[in-house]
Amino acid sequence: MLLAVLAFLLAAGFKRGRIALAAAHLGFTGYLLHAAAAKGVDAPDAYVLFTLTSLIIPLLHGWLLIQRDTSPLCRRGVVKLILTLTPSAILLGMWLIPGQLGGWIPDLHPSLLETLGEDSLLNRACAWISAPVLALSLLLTLTRRTTDEVALFGSLLAQILAISTLKQTHLSTQLLILAPTLLIVAVISHIYAMAFVDSLTGVPARRALEHKLAGLGRQYGIAMLDIDHFKKFNDTYGHDVGDQVLRMVAAQLRKVQAGGTLFRYGGEEFTIVFSGRREEEVVEALDEVRQRVEQYPMRVRAPQRPRSNRQGKQARQRGGQDTEQVSVTISIGIAWRDADERPEMVVKRADKALYKAKGAGRNRVMTDGPDPRRQRRRAVA
Repeated sequence: MLLAVLAFLLAAGFKRGRIALAAAHLGFTGYLLHAAAAKGVDAPDAYVLFTLTSLIIPLLHGWLLIQRDTSPLCRRGVVKLILTLTPSAILLGMWLIPGQLGGWIPDLHPSLLETLGEDSLLNRACAWISAPVLALSLLLTLTRRTTDEVALFGSLLAQILAISTLKQTHLSTQLLILAPTLLIVAVISHIYAMAFVDSLTGVPARRALEHKLAGLGRQYGIAMLDIDHFKKFNDTYGHDVGDQVLRMVAAQLRKVQAGGTLFRYGGEEFTIVFSGRREEEVVEALDEVRQRVEQYPMRVRAPQRPRSNRQGKQARQRGGQDTEQVSVTISIGIAWRDADERPEMVVKRADKALYKAKGAGRNRVMTDGPDPRRQRRRAVA
């Protein structure tokens, strides 16, 4: 119960609406299951409470899966919270009236009285309802691939297993603890992403870079990268296209070889950190990724493209072009750590090498010092 409250407070504070609703749902239904188990499910009241709670859990969970994230503190969020807790609140009110629920046993459907096995308390009706809800939750988990979906799927599965193993007190208790714990982990993962991951490109942000630099060893190189004429893209095509360019460049930079770790430094600048690699290997990897960005077939909305879909369709039928292919290039500066040098100084030297690359004509890799590729050619000669 306390873990569910903690999960709700965390989720509400960071506006994770579905996780907050799931935590409130877990806390209330978990309390009802505990109350039924404490009295003993052989008692009529406790059995009906347990049975109806086991039906509420998958039904409400399925409803939560299709909800959008809204702050639980706004008007719509409060309405959703009330709708989520109302069935459990009604059950709790009836539970508090002695004999109220026990009188329902003769009216229960046989599927609510038949369990899946001698050692299981999961009735057939609950199993029938839970199966498609679990399947939907798993499908959303596999398609969306977010920690929220993983937590929602895991929490429902843990609750269903807890219902099935309620006779095994220790195991069911652990499962009921696991369910809200997964929700807490999902919120913490969201908090981490807010602090360390750039939301536009999906790559680690500058704060993550600072942590990386603090833990580097003695031998490393730092590359600073900048999108050439990025302001021109924004001025010509708009900020939406600028964001598209940033995402494309980040996707290509992620493929860098030689063990480089990519970070977004800020604006149109990126940073790649290489640890324990030969200088020549790093420069070749950077030049390869530079060429990959340059050769990427980037299509954007033409400045003269009609803004309405109808006009755009008519223009295409007349043979007009509503998009154009543009070339995106990047400039790169790389520096390697000297003895007893702090990472901040290496970043500054890499930044100077970047400006040197821009001054030399852009769309190239420049080093802070002798280029290892030239040294190799001289050695061969």
